[in-house]
Parts: sequence; C-alpha cells; structure tokens
Amino acid sequence: MSRVAEMNTLLGSLLGNSRSHLGKPLLEHLRNAAEFARKLAEKHGLKIDQDILAAIMLTHDIGKVHPHFQKHLDGKGSGVNHSKPSALFTYSLTRDIWAAELVCRHHTYLRNAADMIADWQKDNSSNPAEEMSGLLPDWPWLLDEKDHLDLEDYLYWQLADDLNIERWLLVRTMFSLLIAADRMDAIGIGSLHEKELPELSSPVLPRRTPEIDAWREKVKEACLQRARTISHPGVYTLTLPTGTGKTLTGLTIAHEWAKRFACHSIIYGLPFISIVEQTALVAKSVFGNTAVQEDHSLVHGKENKEKDEIGDSSAWKKMHALFRYWREPIVLTTLVHLWDALFSPKANQTMNFHRFSKAVVIIDEPQTISPRYWHGFGDTLAYLSEKWGTFFLLMTATQPHIRASVELAPPNTFFPYSRHCYKFLPDKHLKLTNLSEILERHLPVRENSGLIVMNRKKAALEAYWALEKINLDGPLLFLSGWVTPWRRRTILRYIKWLEKKGRRRYLVSTQVVEAGVDLDFDWAFRDLGPLDSVIQIAGRCNRHSRPGFLGQVLIAELLSENGQPLWKNVYNEILIDNAREVLGKNLSFTEREVPFIVDEYYKNVANGLKNEPIYENLANGQWGEFPKLFEENRPDEVMIFVEENNNVLPILERLQETDWTLENRDEQKRLLQRARQYAIEIPIDMISACRQYCASLYSPDGMPVFRPIFDGRAWFLGKAAIKKKDGLYDPRLGFVPPKGDWENIL
Repeated sequence: MSRVAEMNTLLGSLLGNSRSHLGKPLLEHLRNAAEFARKLAEKHGLKIDQDILAAIMLTHDIGKVHPHFQKHLDGKGSGVNHSKPSALFTYSLTRDIWAAELVCRHHTYLRNAADMIADWQKDNSSNPAEEMSGLLPDWPWLLDEKDHLDLEDYLYWQLADDLNIERWLLVRTMFSLLIAADRMDAIGIGSLHEKELPELSSPVLPRRTPEIDAWREKVKEACLQRARTISHPGVYTLTLPTGTGKTLTGLTIAHEWAKRFACHSIIYGLPFISIVEQTALVAKSVFGNTAVQEDHSLVHGKENKEKDEIGDSSAWKKMHALFRYWREPIVLTTLVHLWDALFSPKANQTMNFHRFSKAVVIIDEPQTISPRYWHGFGDTLAYLSEKWGTFFLLMTATQPHIRASVELAPPNTFFPYSRHCYKFLPDKHLKLTNLSEILERHLPVRENSGLIVMNRKKAALEAYWALEKINLDGPLLFLSGWVTPWRRRTILRYIKWLEKKGRRRYLVSTQVVEAGVDLDFDWAFRDLGPLDSVIQIAGRCNRHSRPGFLGQVLIAELLSENGQPLWKNVYNEILIDNAREVLGKNLSFTEREVPFIVDEYYKNVANGLKNEPIYENLANGQWGEFPKLFEENRPDEVMIFVEENNNVLPILERLQETDWTLENRDEQKRLLQRARQYAIEIPIDMISACRQYCASLYSPDGMPVFRPIFDGRAWFLGKAAIKKKDGLYDPRLGFVPPKGDWENIL
C-alpha cells in the first residue's frame, strides 16, 4: 500500500469531527475534491502522477483542524491561515516541495521560484514537526531532522536545476486541478456530469450576391479540404479577408478536428465582449444553446436553463458566477480571460488551464496581441500542442507573425473584386478642427453612409460635433467606451436596422468597432493608428460587397489643438512610425495589395520592438508576474454607474444594502454583472470637476445626482445629469467631460 493510500484510510480517525466549511465535514471535502481532481485529469487526458495529485488534494485543507479555524466557522474569532500548515503535511507525505508549494498557495497565487525558495528556507529554520503534531498528534509521517536537512539541500542546490518549461507545465496543471476541484466541492457541485461535444448542424453563410455566395462556399471548402490533411496537433493559421465567413469556417474546422482527434473541447477566444456576444449567437445556431458557454464579465442571466440530471444546477450557476469555470464543451470567451487562463498566477484564474488539454482553441484576431509577445506566445502554444495534443487555430484577415505550422486558406485568397480602396494623406499638419473639410474634400460625405474612427474618446466627440455642422442627410450616431454597454447594444441594433432598410447612416466611434463587429458603410475615415487597426476598420467599408461599388478608406494623421498627434499615449511609437512609413510608400492601394503591405509592416515592427521573453520566463520559474495582454497607457480610472433607466438604482441599492456572504456571493456577482451593463470608466482626476458640474443637481429623493457608492470605490450618476446638449451624460454620446485640461489623457 502506498503512503498516500495508507494516509487516506487513516484520515477519518485523524481528522475526527473537524469541518472544512460550515456544515461540511473536512474528511468529506478532502475526499470529494480528490475525486473531482482525479476525474478532471482523466477526462482531459492529463498524464500526471496520480499519487502526487491525490496527496495534494487529501492534504490541501488539513490545517483547518486548528481550533481557531473551527470556531471561525461558527462566527467566532478571525480564524487562521490554514494553507502553509496544510502544505507541511503535503510535504511530509510526498517529499515533493512543488506539491507542498501548490497547497501553500491555493488561496493566493503562484509565485516566482526565487520567492518560493526564500520563503521555504525561512520556514524550514523553525520546527515544522512541532507545528504538525500540534494539529494532528497521531500523524505517522512527522518531519524529522533529516527531512529538514534534505529540504534545505534541495532548496539551495537542486531546485534551480529543476526549473524548465516542463516543470512550469506540471506545476500549473496540478494547480489548475487543485483550484477547480477544491472550488467545485466547496460550492456544492455534486457531479462533473460533463457533456460530450455536440454534432454540428450544417452552417449556412448569410446570402450576398450569387457570385459572392459561390466564391465564399468555394473558399470554405478549400479551407476544409486543407484542414482535413492535418495529421497532428499544432499551431495553424486561417487568413481570410473580412466578410469571407471565417467564423463558420473556423467552427467547422474546429469541430472536424475535435471529432477526428478525440478532443474534448472547443475554446474560442475573441478580443472584445461585443464580438463574443455576436459570435456566441453563431455558435449556438450550429451547436445548440445547451452545449455553448458564453463567458465574459457582462454575462448575466444567460446560464443554461437545462436542469442537470444530478439536480445541482444552482451549484453550477454559482460556479459560473463566482469563478467563470468553463464547464461546457464549447466555450466562447474573451482573449483577456483566455490569456489569464494560460499565464495569470492568480489561483482562481488558473482554474481553466487544464481545459486546454486535448482541445481545439480558436484565437480570433490574434493581431490584437502586442507584437512584443508574438514570439514567446507562439513558442508557448507550440509547446502545449506538442505535450497536450492541443490544436490552435489563429484566424484573422491580417495574420501576425506568430509561430505556426500551416496556413489553411488557399494562397492569395482575395475577393472576386476589390470592395474598397485606400488613400493616405501624408500631410503631417492636419488638425482635428479641420476634419469636416478634410472629409468633404476627399470622400463622398453627403452622398453615402460613412464611418469615422478616432484614437481618443475626446477626439471622437469633437469629430461628432464637427460632422453635426455639415447637416448630413441621415442619422449621426456615436460609440465609445464612455457609452454604457446597454446603450452601445441599442445603438448597434439601430445601425443594423438602418443598414437592413438601406438608409443612409453615419457613425463616429473609437476603436470599439475595430475587429469583428458586423457593420457596413460606404466610406471610412481612420485617424492614423497601427496598420492592422486601419485594415480592420476597412473591413467595415463595403463589407457586404455591393456589385459595381468601390468603397473608399481615408487615413490621415490628425493633430490636437496643441499640435500633438492623436495617437500619442495610445499606441507604441514604433507601431505608428512603421505604419506611417509603409503608408507613405503606398499613398493609394487596393484591397488586393493589403496582404503584402501588412506583411512588410509586421516585419518592420518585429525588427523594431524588443520581444518579451514569455516562454523563457516560464522556463526560468518567473510565474508570479505575467505580461498583461493589452498594453495600456491609461490614467487611473474609476467606475461610474449611469442611471440610464429605472433598473439601475434598485440593483445598486441591493448590492450596497445586502450582507454578502460566501453562501450568496454568486448572487452578488450576478447583480454586479447586471449593474455593469450601465457602467463606464473615467479618469479619477475628473471626479472633482464632475462633482462641481453636478453641484446644483439633485435626485428626486434629495440625494446629490453625482455621489460615491460602495465606500467610494465607484460613483453613481443620476438621471438629472443625463440630458442632450448640456448633460454630463448625453444619451447620444455617453459621458461628456466637463471643461478641463484633459488633452493628454483623453
């Protein structure tokens, strides 16, 4: 009998009546969590040491036997830190410091190997045997002096030699299983009961013209045929022009691979929440509602209504709300959450890591990932595909230089005819104040529908006001991050309705419409940005390829009143310099020339930017810090909840007045998700000006219309400040900053 098996048989007598959570025996929790971890590892084909995993699971909460913790469960006292004492039992059972480290960190985060060594060396100087016997006097494997010396030797002389990419994979895998299984049992999950991958109903692309429909079917079939020649896991690309039907093609490829290679999951990562929502509708149309999980921070009330056979659907809803665990076989999530699952050291964010094993992972619009990460990210994906049998599919119209094996699209896949042409204005002295004149000089502004995309929110507002003066023959609409998600959805639905009716329409926006949003205009203007961003905006110009019509895309580098380019503090200077350089050599070009110009741009960018050594850092044990997916140069911001309708205030009042506990924390998260539909973020430096602006305004209940909530961590903006023209929040435009020197941050 192994030591772990022997310990398992002794647990009942060792733990007595100790509890892990209120109303749950500690013995039951440890054994349930161990069984969950075992089943998860088996389900996802993880080749790990089952004895080590069992030891981790059966010891991870042993420290809870402490009398102070038991009293804390009854509401008496503040409890004790149980993780480090539990880790001593893990080490005594396994003599594996890595296993002990996971138990030690299962309520916090993975740390750098150097920090781990320093901490264990410090604690190893005390008397761990005395601490262990104080908790469990009858524990048969108390650490002795030899164990103390062996650990010291390993920490000093051997641990550094054991650091490599395989160690990272093993540690992160075990951590993922530990966190997922522990939270599952704590939340009351009765059984995994995971669904099998569903069948795919025949996907049908939206109809355009007969010529375009036939061409798209031909391209799709060519991509599928090439995908069928793939014989092993790897990193693959699918590079197709916007409007070709990449989503359905990618889902079909992913499904065929999953079936052919016995993969358990399809995980689909997209850059923005609005695109996740849009793509989730497509996925549900071909896979059915119950097998598809839409995962992002604004999901609320969208959980599957299907009753689990084991009767614990409410527990699974808690699991989704509290931890965003990927339960379903098909998951659509944001690239940020996917990135966190791969790299974040935080315990709860590692929970989904094991789901990448034996999965097909689609990464949509991968060019939104900083070029500094491409090399290390590609190496990491290639390593996971080799070790775990994972398929990665990178889909975009502007494929970045991320390491990949095979391109699935036919070479030089172009639309049968150009949908739009590009024109770059090389003049470096164009001012935002002259935007209306620039547009009227170079574009058919009054004759056709148009899209204007600016780099800054304040610049977008000024562009809107400039176009207002032209008296355009059609609705002028606005989108930015200062428009609440609830309002953005309303505006997007209205634009789609206008488009369907064939009515002229105009939209001024920030980059929120850049990738994946299914909008169509006759012309587009883009303030100078990275070249791939420019190309993405062009994908909204004659997107649906009207026969005999050529859309026009105009690019210019605009300056603010003080002469600063509007891309400053938004984008890396190297990206802009290279975009300006390639556009300067190609002042006008067609859609067919785009792949070659973009390729030159990416090569120049790769040569100019310093790579972030993601893969090397993982191999060297630097797990406590990780690169943020999107590089941001934003000021500190604060959340503002805007009373756009009568639903907002009751939700916020309930959130503030309820005594939230672990038992109802899932409801709190669902309410927060609902409240965030009406939330924006503004620079914290603006709060004083906003208060001054609203000083004379009061709500019907006599409360200030702009006031702090949640102990000052957020603010509430009442209806009295929401009005057209002179409101702090304009229903047409969202938040309108009060007067102030905001030029450098907006």
